[in-house]
Amino acid sequence: MADTDLTEEQQRLRDDAQATFRRVQFALQMKHPDQALRMLTPLLERLQKSAQEEPDCLPDRLDFTDPAQAYLYLNAHPDVDPEDVKPTVAPYTDAYGIHSALLYALGRYEDAAAAIDNALRFNTADAGLYLERAMSHEAMGDFDAVEKDIEAAWPLIIIATDLARYHAFRANVLVTQGKYELAAAHYAVYEDFDPDDVYADPHAELHELAHASGRGHKLAHLSAAEAAQRLKRAGENYGPSKLAVDTMQELLNDTLNAGKFDDARYVVAGLWAITRFDGWKTLLDKLDELASLSEDERRDRANAFLATAADDAEGAEDATAAESAAGEKDGDANA
Repeated sequence: MADTDLTEEQQRLRDDAQATFRRVQFALQMKHPDQALRMLTPLLERLQKSAQEEPDCLPDRLDFTDPAQAYLYLNAHPDVDPEDVKPTVAPYTDAYGIHSALLYALGRYEDAAAAIDNALRFNTADAGLYLERAMSHEAMGDFDAVEKDIEAAWPLIIIATDLARYHAFRANVLVTQGKYELAAAHYAVYEDFDPDDVYADPHAELHELAHASGRGHKLAHLSAAEAAQRLKRAGENYGPSKLAVDTMQELLNDTLNAGKFDDARYVVAGLWAITRFDGWKTLLDKLDELASLSEDERRDRANAFLATAADDAEGAEDATAAESAAGEKDGDANA
């Protein structure tokens, strides 16, 4: 639904929502979550009413906040006709996501998780929503729920820092199960996806696990490369899912063919961040080099390189699978 299809009242709701989000964000920056919640509450009441009325009450109305989420949803639901999926009038995903963050900041963890449930009604393709709910469940000490949340998130993760968060949560779940070495491996690969340690401090966590497990130096200084191999041999998730990579490649193809090279560059940067496959980094450099060419020339050259990069990526996956299989065989022989 384009903006021109909106009624005056619906457009006013959208505009008011964006203005409210800006005010709430400022209140949060000033560290006043209680004030921010008071600002958001009237909007939430309007959204609740909107969600019960047409068109947003209809099952075909979804609220994706990123084009990749729409691609993920359709790839995860191949029986759904893309023409049958229409956007909601109101921005539920953003509103309920912000609501959850405010409630979490106020220590209202159960309510924060419920706010994410409201968001998931309109958007089941946003991995970040599941990870936010996992954070609330972790704060409540419900690690069974944390495990369910992060495993629901993993196939949908297309952002590198979300992969890092997955590994941090997975490590914490494994700690509660007494599986310290696997937990350490998850923390050791954390910086592969979040080198700036935005969400966690893997070094501190590794030292704490080393002390708790009695494995000392061996766990505290576990290398990311060794840890990644341990995770693969143990059947643990490491990088992105096939669904995520295939979806991003499909989105990349479409953006290139549409001549949207800024969007294509954003997608390639995301692929490089979650896979660390050199082909994507090379394509990223190529797109920068092609900036001065005509639109048709850029499209032709980028597509030619993309085809080669995809073949190389498939070969790299096969090599990794063979290496993992060999490692498992060696492990069985040494058991």
